[in-house]
Amino acid sequence: MKIENIKVYNNRNIYSDKKVVVLKVKGKFEEARNFAMLCIHIQNLIGYNLVEYWECLNIGDYIDVLIEHDNQIVVYKVIEFALECMGKGLEPEDFPDKISKLKKLTIETELSPNTRLLKNACMKRGIRFTRIGYTDTFILGEGKYAKLFAGLISEHDFGVVSISNDREMEREFLKLNFFPVAPFEVIFTSDQLTESIKKLGFPISIKGCRKDSPNIGNIRTNQQALEAFNMVKSIENRVIVERYVPGNSYKILVVNGKVVAAVERTSPYIVGDGKRRISELLDQGERNNKYIQKNILKQGFTLDDILPKGMRIFLKEPTSFKTGCITTDVTEKIAYENQQLFVEIAERLGYVITVLDFVTEDISLPYSVVGGYVVDIETNCDLRIFSQTCNSDIFNTILDVYFEKIPNPSVPIIAVAGTYGKSTILQTMRYIFQRCGLAISIDSEIENFYLRSFGDFSDIKLVEFNPEKNIEEIEIEPDVGIITNTFFQDQIEKNLLFARSIKENGYLILNVNDAYKYLYSAKAKCRIVFTSTSSHHPDLKAQMEMKKPCVYLENDIIKIFDGKEMFSFCNIKEIPYSYEGKLMFAIENILQTVAAMYFYGVDSEIIYKFLTEYKNDSHQNPGKFNIFDINGIKVIIDSLSKKNHLKLLVSNLNLIGIKDIYFVCEKRQEQNLDFVKDKNKVICRQIERFSDVIEMISDSIKRAKKGDGVFIILPEPLNKDVTFEIREGLAKRKRNFVNNA
Repeated sequence: MKIENIKVYNNRNIYSDKKVVVLKVKGKFEEARNFAMLCIHIQNLIGYNLVEYWECLNIGDYIDVLIEHDNQIVVYKVIEFALECMGKGLEPEDFPDKISKLKKLTIETELSPNTRLLKNACMKRGIRFTRIGYTDTFILGEGKYAKLFAGLISEHDFGVVSISNDREMEREFLKLNFFPVAPFEVIFTSDQLTESIKKLGFPISIKGCRKDSPNIGNIRTNQQALEAFNMVKSIENRVIVERYVPGNSYKILVVNGKVVAAVERTSPYIVGDGKRRISELLDQGERNNKYIQKNILKQGFTLDDILPKGMRIFLKEPTSFKTGCITTDVTEKIAYENQQLFVEIAERLGYVITVLDFVTEDISLPYSVVGGYVVDIETNCDLRIFSQTCNSDIFNTILDVYFEKIPNPSVPIIAVAGTYGKSTILQTMRYIFQRCGLAISIDSEIENFYLRSFGDFSDIKLVEFNPEKNIEEIEIEPDVGIITNTFFQDQIEKNLLFARSIKENGYLILNVNDAYKYLYSAKAKCRIVFTSTSSHHPDLKAQMEMKKPCVYLENDIIKIFDGKEMFSFCNIKEIPYSYEGKLMFAIENILQTVAAMYFYGVDSEIIYKFLTEYKNDSHQNPGKFNIFDINGIKVIIDSLSKKNHLKLLVSNLNLIGIKDIYFVCEKRQEQNLDFVKDKNKVICRQIERFSDVIEMISDSIKRAKKGDGVFIILPEPLNKDVTFEIREGLAKRKRNFVNNA
C-alpha cells in the first residue's frame, strides 16, 4: 500500500461531520481497511477511546481512507507507526516504547486537566470553546461575548497576575496589606542564610522566588539548610528563607469574591502499634523511597525505630494533589473570619479566580485565635483537587462569572451560499438589521472564523459562503442558511457541506426551482423552507401539504406559510428593488431575504417597513446591479463573471424596458458575451489604467441613444470604483440624478 497524499480536517468537512484524516492510497482494498482499523486501534491504545470511525472509498485508481482523529499532530505519528507495524507484521503492543512516546506526545499537545474540564462544562452549556494552537490559550464564547483565557487566567486578570507568579512579591504584598504571612527573608549568600536561621529559628522552609523553583520545607538542621540553599541557588539568584509553619494544610478556591470550595490536604501516613519497626509498617516500595526516608528522619525517627502505639508518621509533605495527598472537603467548616480573609486577599489582588494555600491548626476556628498563615497564592492550579473532592460544580461556577447574564454567548449567523445573488441578499439583510439599530458585519472568509471574530462587536454576523472557492471544511454553524441556486454541478458538494452545517434548530432556505433542493434537504438536519416565484409549482404545493414552511408569490402578493398558518406579507410592487415586480432574479432574492429574516425571528412589520425602503443603489450595494440615468441612457454596473448569469441579467433588463444594450468589459470577459449578436455593441479592451475604463464607458454612452442601456461588467473592486466615480460625477455636475429605481 502506497500513500500518495494526506489531508487532515479539523472541522465538519466534505467527507464527514467528524474530524478525519484522509489518505489517498494505491493498493489493495483489504489492506487499506486493515490499515484504517490499525490506526483506530493505536489511537485507542494511547487514550483516544472515543475515536472509532473509519471508512474506505474506491475513487478511480485510488482508495480514500478516512480515519477519525482527535489530535492533528498525534495522528501523523499514528499513521507512521501503523505503517511500521504493517511493514514488520507486528502488533502495536509489540512496541511499548513507541506507545509510551505517543502517549507523551498526547499529553504535551492536549489540553491541561483544568482546561479540559472547563471545556466539558462549556459543551454542556452550549458555550463555544475555541482553542488557539496547541497551547492552553483559548476563547470562550463568540464575537462580542468572547473571553480570552490562558489556562484559567482570563484577559481580566492578565495585568495583575504577575504578583502571584513571584514568591517574594507575593509575600511583600501580603505583608504590606497586613495579611498573615510567615516571617521570611530574601537572601543571596550562605552567610545570609546563617543569619536568617538565627533570626527565624528551626524549623524553616527554603524556596526560590519563582513558582517553578524548588520548595523544601520542615528543615531542622544547618546541614539540611545548606543543602537546600545550594539546590535553590543553582537555579536562581534569590532565595527565600521562611519560618516553617506547622499545622494542617488547606487549599481554598475563591471565585469572584466568594469562597466556593476548600479542601484539607493530609499526607499519607502510618500508625504505630507499639510492636513493629517502622520498616515493617511500610511496603517494599515505601521502604526504598528516599523521599519517604527523609520525611521520616525529619520527624525524628529512623526505619529501625518501633513506632509507639497510635502515633502517626507522615510519609510525604501534604502539598501536591498529584503525589497522592489525602483530601477532605472542608468548604462548609470554614470560620466566617477566615472566609472574610480569603475573599479580601482575592479582592485586593483583583483576581477573578484565586487559590490560596493556608496553614492553621483548625480552619473551623478563627485564624486570629488559633493562628494561621497564607503560604501561597495561585491563579492557575490543578482544580481537580476541588472538583473531585468537593460537592460543588467548580467549573460551572467559573463560567457563571463570565456568562451568567449571557445564557447563550453566541453571535447569530445568517449565511448565504449558491451561485448568484449572495452578496445582494446579504446587503439587503444588513440594511434591514442596521435600520433596526443592530451592529452587523459581513464576512466572506470562513477559515478560522471564530478566531478572527474575536473582538468583533457585531450583534449578527452575515456570512457569504462561496461554493466556487476550494472549501472542503466549514467551522461555522449558521442559525439560518440560504442556498440561492445551483447552476454548476461542481458546487453541489460544497453546498451539501453548507447544508449540513446549519444548526438543528435552524432553517435552510431553498429555491424551489433549484434542481438539487431535495438533495440538500436530505442532508440538512435543520428545518427546510422553500421559496417560489409561482404558487403553482408542484414542489411548493407538496411542501405546503406536508405542513412545511414556505414563502412564495401569488398574484404579485408575497405570502408566508409557517407550517400552520398562511398570511399575506405585501405586494411585490411595493419593494423598489423588484422594479415594479418585473425583475425576476430580484424577486427571487427578495423572497429568500424575507424567508430568512422572518424565520430567524424578525417581525414581519419590521421587515416590510425597511424592505420597502431598500433600493439596491450605489449607496446601499455599490457595484452590484446599480442603475444610473445619464442623459436618458440607463447605465448598469455589476461584477458578473459567468455567461449564464450575464444572459439571465440581460433577459431581466429586457423585462424592465431596456432592450438595446451596449456592453463594456475587459478583454478577458469578451468570450462571456458571445451570445450578443451585434458585436459592435461589445466594447472591450485590456485594462491597464483606470482611464481605460473611463474611455470605454464614454465611448459606449456616445454610441447609445436615449432609452438604451450600457451594461458595465467589471471585476471587484473596479466595479465599485467606477460606481463611485459615476455617482460623484453626477452629483457634481448636478445635471442628472442617481436613479434609485
